[in-house]
Amino acid sequence: MQNGDEAGPARPADDAGEKDNQPAPDGRQPAGGGRFGLKARLLLALSSLALLTAVAGATAFYVFGDIGRAVTEVTQESLPGMVTALELAEKSNEIAIAAPALIASQSQEDRVSRRAQLQLRTRELTALIEKLETGSAIGTGSTERLRALRGQLSERLDALDIVIQRRIDMQTRRQSRLEELARLHTEFLNAAEPLVDDAYFDLIISGERITAQETDAITRLVEGGVGRVDRLLTLRAEANLASGLLAEAVQVDDHALLQPIGERFLAAAAAIERSLGQLPAEIAAPELSRAVASLLVIGQDEGSLFAQRAEELKGRQDGQGLAARDRRLARIKRAHERLEQVVIPLIDDAAFDLVLTTERVTRESRKSLTRLIDVGAQSLHVLLTTRGEANLAAGLLNQAAASTAEQLQPLRERFNAAEGRITRMLRDLPQTVEAGEMRDTAMSLLEMGKGNDGVFTLRRQELDETARAQSALQVSRGVTERMGNEVAALVGAARAESRAAAARSAEAIGGGKLVMILLTGMSVVGAGAVMAFYVGPRIVRPIERITEAMADLAGGDTSVDIPGRERHDELGRMASALGVFRDTAIEVQESNLREIREMRRRLSDAIESISEAFSLYDSDDRLVVCNSKYRSLLYPEIADEIVPGMTFEAIVRRAVERGFIQDAQEDPEGWLAGRLERHRNPKGPHIQQRGDGRWILVSERKTDDGGTVAVYSDITELKQREQELSEKSNTLEQLSNQLAKYLSPQVYESIFTGRQEVKVASRRKKLTVFFSDIAGFTETADRLESEELTELLNRYLTEMSKIALAHGATIDKYVGDAIVIFFGDPETKGVKEDALACVQMAIEMRARLAELQAEWRESGLEKPLQCRIGINTGFCTVGNFGSEDRMDYTIIGGGVNLASRLESAATPGEILISYETYALVKDEIRCEEKGRVEVKGIAYPVATYQVVGPRQDVDGQAQPMHEDLSHLKLSADFERMSEHERAQAERVLRDALARITQLE
Repeated sequence: MQNGDEAGPARPADDAGEKDNQPAPDGRQPAGGGRFGLKARLLLALSSLALLTAVAGATAFYVFGDIGRAVTEVTQESLPGMVTALELAEKSNEIAIAAPALIASQSQEDRVSRRAQLQLRTRELTALIEKLETGSAIGTGSTERLRALRGQLSERLDALDIVIQRRIDMQTRRQSRLEELARLHTEFLNAAEPLVDDAYFDLIISGERITAQETDAITRLVEGGVGRVDRLLTLRAEANLASGLLAEAVQVDDHALLQPIGERFLAAAAAIERSLGQLPAEIAAPELSRAVASLLVIGQDEGSLFAQRAEELKGRQDGQGLAARDRRLARIKRAHERLEQVVIPLIDDAAFDLVLTTERVTRESRKSLTRLIDVGAQSLHVLLTTRGEANLAAGLLNQAAASTAEQLQPLRERFNAAEGRITRMLRDLPQTVEAGEMRDTAMSLLEMGKGNDGVFTLRRQELDETARAQSALQVSRGVTERMGNEVAALVGAARAESRAAAARSAEAIGGGKLVMILLTGMSVVGAGAVMAFYVGPRIVRPIERITEAMADLAGGDTSVDIPGRERHDELGRMASALGVFRDTAIEVQESNLREIREMRRRLSDAIESISEAFSLYDSDDRLVVCNSKYRSLLYPEIADEIVPGMTFEAIVRRAVERGFIQDAQEDPEGWLAGRLERHRNPKGPHIQQRGDGRWILVSERKTDDGGTVAVYSDITELKQREQELSEKSNTLEQLSNQLAKYLSPQVYESIFTGRQEVKVASRRKKLTVFFSDIAGFTETADRLESEELTELLNRYLTEMSKIALAHGATIDKYVGDAIVIFFGDPETKGVKEDALACVQMAIEMRARLAELQAEWRESGLEKPLQCRIGINTGFCTVGNFGSEDRMDYTIIGGGVNLASRLESAATPGEILISYETYALVKDEIRCEEKGRVEVKGIAYPVATYQVVGPRQDVDGQAQPMHEDLSHLKLSADFERMSEHERAQAERVLRDALARITQLE
């Protein structure tokens, strides 16, 4: 063993004890010293400390005994009296608090319950007084005064209870009267409301009757007098026009001007004859007819003035002479004056009759209104006033039931005034109004405020009882306050005795403290001496030296010297055992070093055998170990410089400076900072491009001790194949994107995702089919150049396709200007949802086409494009049709043909749907029935419906008009018209109405 620390086998305990009594070989006393071992010495030191503690405990026992006697005196003599006095104070306070609660009682049951609680507290108060008298020495004279005050308090509470009982009785009677008042008020309103309603109804009926009579009179006035005046004035005006036209025909010298004058004369003559025919027989006298005929005959017979002038202007006769012209003008003037002499008096007579009739109608209307106001309005006024005063009286009674004493008299005076007004109004009611029940209930209602049992009297009595209760409460509070003063005196006496006992306890505690301080000081000094002169140098310091040696040995220092091995007590045996352990540790350490060198050699061989580059860095980012692949793969030119102990940052920075890393060439410092962060906090593998074109996969992770282990794999070949595959994938993607333009997106997706096989196959499904084309497209195509037509058609198809794809439609094909679309395959949301999406798509297409029309009109297109749309829902055959080499994904069947026929039957701008589609969308889309139509290929008439628009948009708006009569066809969409189109439509409709009026 090293350092000559040889030790034999351990001796038994008896031998060790015997050895302790023997001197050391050099004749000196052993280092342990003395005749006793470590146990005996510790026992002696602890016994000394225990003796001091026992003396201190005896002294404390005496002191605490004295304190206990003082505390017993306080607890058994002073505190019971104080506690009882405090309980007395608490009970008196509870009685003082509970007394106002008795006044707040709202029912007899509540009063009895609270009175019982007060009696219980009074009994408890009596018991406390007796307890104070028998169980305490304090307050012997005060208990008699407390008994007397308790008796007075009981008497006052009994008196208060009687007053509260009477007040609750008054309150109950008042509440009963209020309930009866509410019943009578309701009965009064039930009796008065029918009378008021009847008066209202009679007034309205009478007013409507008078209004109807006035309306009839005014209508007759307008149709009679005003109509006659208007027709006579029209006849006179047209006669003046006819006379002027005849005079102009006499003087005109141009044959081209003569015919328009004649046509205008014939129109004026027709108007004169029409006005003459509309006049009553008493006005259209023979004299007026002859006067009209004498004027019109000049220009209407076979030898009329216009015929003569036409012949003269053509040269068949000699031109008219001055004398002939004067004769003709004189004839025209005579005929016109004769007509004026007849028609002017007729106009004056008709105007005078109109004035007289107007005055008569006005006078009769004024009389009717006066009678209506005097009778109906007066009855209604009396009834409404009576009802209002009765409501006021009921409100005053309700207000009085909750009023104060000051408010009661003003309320009674207002009630008396309301009573007088009600009596007067009931007396003023007309005899025709049957108001017996209302009168009886009103008088009963007024009785509620009169007499000793009235609301006012009951409220006055209740207020008086409340005042007496408050007075009794004040007296009981005075008794309670005097009792509280007595109790406070008792508490003060008890506190004085407690303070005296506390003073005696304080004196005992003070003496005990002084003794305890002396004993404690002696104990501390003795314990300090034992620790300083015995335990420290003979026990603690030897243990500390052995402990330091143990710590050095545990830290791996096997050359440490073990102190205390010469002792013959327990510490000596401990030191000897520690020496044996040190020798054993030296042998184990040498064995471990040999094994570690062998393991390092094997680990180095294993790391070198790895095909990938490998490195291990410690927690300070310093290289611990790496293989040659790590140097040659990552740092070929500086492989010799990479040695253990270098930091990761230094190695990577050299690689960046030498240009080994392609990724770091643009921003070396930025890339270096990111690489260090990734190295210190690995988040998964990442790829690194090297300067020589290679690609390295870096996989790093943290070890348990904070280090970093990394594996670097050369994936250059894999990366090259990945790039080749990416280039081929991009080529395929571009090709598929080009092919997608020839297929519907749904069909393209189903094919390329593998949901549908590319083979000739079909299936039956319920679809919603859409057909549309442009009305008059052939005519438009003839007017445009091919380039313009192509641009126009492509723009139209593009806009419509965007809308279709937005609604999830499958675009089947484009046939010139026609579009074929269907919903329900290869993707479907349900038959109803597909139909609704199709109709909504059609509405949006129609709206978008209207916007495009404005653009095309501004660009010079004279006739805007309008589309026709047909929609049908039904079973169709859908799938791939054709050959194995060339196929088309489309639909066929009767449902498709019907949609095409509906599109052909639709008018421009119209969306025509079948009944099957209408049944699916009618809840969301507003449609109008168009009737049944005969379509080619279907043996029965087909019910059709025109789509108006979404219900939330079109409800409440002006709807399109479509009328198809035998001699009238009208189709108008007022909502979509521009301002200019509406003005044109108004002009056309007015012209048509004027022509219809002329024919009538």
